[in-house]
Formats: sequence, structure tokens, C-alpha cells
Amino acid sequence: MTTHDLTRTPPALLRRARLTFVILAVAVPVLLTVIGVGVILSWLPELPEIVVTHWGVAGADRTGPASMYLWLLIGTGLGLPWLMAVTTLAAVGTHWGGAARLMGSLAVGLSALSLVMNVGSLGIQRGIGDPADVPGVGGIVALAFAALLFIGAIGWLVQPRVEADPGRTLEARHAVRVADGERVVWLGSTTMPRAALAAVVLLLLALVVLAAYMLLTGVEGGGIVAIVVIVVAAALATAASFRVRITPEGFSARSLAGWPRVFIPTSEIVSARAVDVSPFGEFGGWGWRVAVDGRTGIIMRRGAAVEVSRRERKPFIVTIDGAEEAAALLQAYVERGRTDGGERSQS
Repeated sequence: MTTHDLTRTPPALLRRARLTFVILAVAVPVLLTVIGVGVILSWLPELPEIVVTHWGVAGADRTGPASMYLWLLIGTGLGLPWLMAVTTLAAVGTHWGGAARLMGSLAVGLSALSLVMNVGSLGIQRGIGDPADVPGVGGIVALAFAALLFIGAIGWLVQPRVEADPGRTLEARHAVRVADGERVVWLGSTTMPRAALAAVVLLLLALVVLAAYMLLTGVEGGGIVAIVVIVVAAALATAASFRVRITPEGFSARSLAGWPRVFIPTSEIVSARAVDVSPFGEFGGWGWRVAVDGRTGIIMRRGAAVEVSRRERKPFIVTIDGAEEAAALLQAYVERGRTDGGERSQS
């Protein structure tokens, strides 16, 4: 007798999903980019050497060679979708689901946006010699985002619907029993992987140095970089590490900064179990996540996690060491609450 591995998509469906994804996220961007490159190359002889390359609130504010649009088209219309495709294929592996499907639709939509944006922005400059006479690009931008939504929606619809199977249930390595009247508390913490944490810290330090240099030397944009520093620092403080607590009253998790936090009373819990989680396959990434199927959770790494099933709400999941024992203890409190509730109702 064979058993279905819940951490894997059925092979035939997986092959179909991956093939469709590759066509959308790799092949179609090549086709769209080739079309755009061909159009731009045919226009170059009739365009001035210097064209408008950027528009601000007040209109055109930056110029450059017309060939720059070729590199912008290739970089954003081909390079970014390919990067998204490679990252998705490597991160998802065999655990396919809605997150991978969404990345495929975004990749092909982004390529369409790049085509319309770059070809349109250059097309409105044909026959205009003076950059000051070039009109605004509001209509082009709106059309580009419409292309993103339309092509992205088609990309979503043509991909097979694959539900990310929940990870297999993990059994506790030690028996967890709670005697009547006994109060046992489980405490644990979950933190970003060291490599990711180090990378974010280094990025933050680099931004601090850059912001200080720009502000002290009067370089334009220093204030914006300083705001980015504050945003990154706040995100790091609130998302780098969480404390998890399981008591007879229920399940709680909160950031070391105090927010965000979640508390689920035992009375609202249907069941608790330890599961094997695939971050990208099920949640589309890491951090405080919302899955396509509505589940939420604190997803710091691949592996063991506590899954708390709630009444009238989707499950909440947190990846953490010792998830098996933590889930078993929480389940014991849930069952004890049912027993106590049943005894009170009978009396």
C-alpha cells in the first residue's frame, strides 16, 4: 500500500503546472521583449539622439540617449520576470500552490507592463525634436498598469489550479500529559535565519551611512533615504523575532517589539498540531504571511510549525523549534477544556 506524501503535488499535475509557469514567466517575456526591441530599433533612426527618459509631477525632468529604452525594456521586461521565475522554481520545489501560480501571473504581467511603458514612452516622442515639447505619460502609465492587470489575470487563469497540500502532521517526541489542576506553560521563540538577519542588518547599516552622507553633504534625496532607514529599522524590530507562549488560557505570539501580536483563547481553538511547512510553496515567502487559501502565520523558515485551527477562522501557523511538544500541550489544554465544559453542562 502506498501513501500520498502530503508535502508534494501529484507528479502529473506538478509537471503541468511547472510547464505552464515556465511558458508564462520565461517564454512569453522573451516574446514580448523581442517585439518591443524590434519596434524600438525600427524607431531609432527617426528619433533624436537625446530623448526624455523620466517624467515628474511637473512633466519631463530627465533626458538620455534613446537606446536607454532598450536596456530598460530588457531589464524590466525580461530580467525581472526571469529572476522571479528562477526564485519561484528554486524556492517552491515540488510543493506547488497558489503562491507559485501568483508569481507566474505577476511575471508575465510585469513583462507586459514593461513593454507598454517603454514602447509607449518612446513612441510619443517620435517626430518631436525638443524634449520640452514632449507630452506627459499619464495615459501611457495607465495603459501599462491595465496591461499588467489584464495579462496577469490571463496568466492566472491559464495556469492549473493546484492547492498546496498541508504539510504532514509531526508527532511529539515525548508524551505530553497534563494532570487535572496542573498548570504547564510552554515558552519558545522563533527568529529569522542568521544569514537573512545578517543581510538585513548590513543593508540597514549601509542605508544609515548613505543617509548620513547625503544629509551632511546636502545631496538631494537624503531625506527619502532617511525615511527608508526608519521603515527598514521598524520592519526589522517588529518582524525579526517572536515570542510564543502556550498556557491553559490559550496560544499567544508577539514580536519582541510588542507588536504585532496575536492571542487565541483555548475556547476558540478547535485543535492544534505540529506540521511540516513549506514557506514559499504555501505562503509565498517568509515573515508574517497570509496564504492564498486564507491561512495566516509567522513563517520564519521551512520545517516544523504549530498549526492552531480556530472556530470560524482559518488556521494560524508559526514555525518554531519544539513545535511537536508545543502543539501537543496546546491540544491537551483544548481537550481538557472540552471535558470541563461537558462536565459543567451535565451538572
